[in-house]
Amino acid sequence: MVIADDVQDLLESLAVAVGRGMSVDDLEGRVVAHSAHHGEVDQVRAHAILSRSVPAEVEAWQEAHGVTKTCEPVRIPDNPELGMASRLCVPLLHQDRRVGYLWIIEGTGPLSAEEQSRAIHDAAAIAALLDDGGSSHTLRRLLTGEIAVRRAAGVLGEGPLRVLALRRDPANLREAVGAELARLRRPPAFTILDRHAVLLLNQREDAQALGERLAAGTQGKVGISAIHPELESAVEAYREAVAAARAAAAEPGLGPVARWPELGVYRLIAEPTATPIASLREHPALMLTLESYLDSGGDAQETARLLHLHRTSLYYRLARIEELTGRSLKNGTHRLELHLALKLIRWNTV
Repeated sequence: MVIADDVQDLLESLAVAVGRGMSVDDLEGRVVAHSAHHGEVDQVRAHAILSRSVPAEVEAWQEAHGVTKTCEPVRIPDNPELGMASRLCVPLLHQDRRVGYLWIIEGTGPLSAEEQSRAIHDAAAIAALLDDGGSSHTLRRLLTGEIAVRRAAGVLGEGPLRVLALRRDPANLREAVGAELARLRRPPAFTILDRHAVLLLNQREDAQALGERLAAGTQGKVGISAIHPELESAVEAYREAVAAARAAAAEPGLGPVARWPELGVYRLIAEPTATPIASLREHPALMLTLESYLDSGGDAQETARLLHLHRTSLYYRLARIEELTGRSLKNGTHRLELHLALKLIRWNTV
C-alpha cells in the first residue's frame, strides 16, 4: 500500500502535538508509516522501524488485549519481557472497514483526554487516506491464501456469508460490476480473481436479486454459493460460486444465475465427493435396486425381473430411495445425477 505524503504529515503533526512516538501498521502487522522519535523509544518500536514488521510474540500480546476486534481505542500494558512499553492502539476505520492500526507509545503516562480526542480525530483522517479499497485487497489475499482468516475478519466480518461469482469476458469486468455496486448503500467486498468478479455477501443481502441484476447488466453468468457459517469457509464458498457460474454457462436451463445447492449433476462433476447417495451407503439393497433401475432405463418391469422382486416391493424401494436422497426418479436431471454418482463409486473402487 502506497502511503501518501498527507498520511506522513498527519502522523508527524499528531506526534509533535502529543509528544509521543507513533506508527501506523497495516492489517498484517507491517509498519507502513512512523513518526520521528518523540518521548520514549522501546525495543519493540526500534525493531519495528528497522524491520518494517512486528514480531509474532508482540503481535500475540497485542491480540490478547482485543486489538483486532475492538472499534474503540484500547490500551496495551507494558511487557518488560518483550521490551515493550505501554501503548494506546487506535483502530483505523473507514466506512466500517478496518484498514490498519495507529500505535502511540504512552510509556510512563497515558495521553490526556484532549490528546486522546485529537488522536481519534486524526486516526479517522489517516484511515480515509489509507483506504484505497482495502476490503477488496483483503478479500483477494484471503481467497489466494496470502492472509490468515483472523487478519481478514477485521475487514470482512465473520459470517454467516455467501460468495457470488460473475463469469464473463474479462474486458472491463471491474468497471461493469463496479457500476452496479455503486448503486448500493453498502457495497460488499469485491475483487477480480481468475476471470471472475467475486463478491463476499453477508446472509442478509439478497444474493439472488443482486445476481440477476449483475447478469442482466453484464450479460454474464452468475454463481452463488451455499450459506457458510463463518469466514473460515470463504475459500470453499468461493469454489462453490465459481463452479455454479461455470454450470450456468454450460447449461442454459439453469438460467443466468445458478445456486450451488441446486446444481444437481454439475455439483457432482465439480465436487465428486458431494454425492447425493451417501444416505444409501447403509442400504446395499437400495443401492443395487437404484443402479438396476437406472441401468434398465427406468423400466420397472425389467428391474423387478432382474432382482426377482414383486412389483410392489420394487415400488416401495424406489419410494424409499427418493425419500433418502431427496431426489425424484421422475426427474431426468435427478436420475442423471444419481446414475453418475453410482458409476463414480464403481470407478473409485477399482
